[in-house]
Amino acid sequence: MATKNDPRLQRKYLRAPLKSVCLYVDGEHVFKARVLNISEGGILLSDLPHIPEINSLPFAIDLPQFPRLQGMTLDQLKVLNVDEFPRTILKTKGRMVRSFENQSAVDRVFINFIGCEFYNPSTEFKMAVFHYVETFARNTVYLLSLFESLGNRTEQLEMLRAVAHLLGYDRRMKIPLLRAKVLHDYQSLESL
Repeated sequence: MATKNDPRLQRKYLRAPLKSVCLYVDGEHVFKARVLNISEGGILLSDLPHIPEINSLPFAIDLPQFPRLQGMTLDQLKVLNVDEFPRTILKTKGRMVRSFENQSAVDRVFINFIGCEFYNPSTEFKMAVFHYVETFARNTVYLLSLFESLGNRTEQLEMLRAVAHLLGYDRRMKIPLLRAKVLHDYQSLESL
């Protein structure tokens, strides 16, 4: 049985959640899918309207540029809006990691998630993804530190909820549930 520290359970690259969209081309048509997470090695997609027949797909990914949240004041955090962050459109090719051999077209309709591996991405592409993942990981560590230092101060709780909201969590969640979710997501950055 594999243990938590088993190297087989470690990812090659850190990944981070990414609530964004991806355009991909199959033949003469362009399709849009939701991106759930990203790493230097690939992306996890959902809500694909069409499962491509070919293995090498051109991708265009909308990547927001998160700031480092640590050190910002509550007032600075309150005016931030993820939809207003600068964005970069990254282009590369990828291939589906999941195999669809021996599956009918009907079976493919019920597939919810598809992992895609980037194929020969440029250095600029890899650096942009690395920066996004690193910043997201640092912001998650900062959020976890806010949980640890949470006292009875209203401002500290507001700051925690503001950071959580910017990272994509529901700010209305009860603190123990929110902490458990953030901790789970942080632990899954590296492990399968």
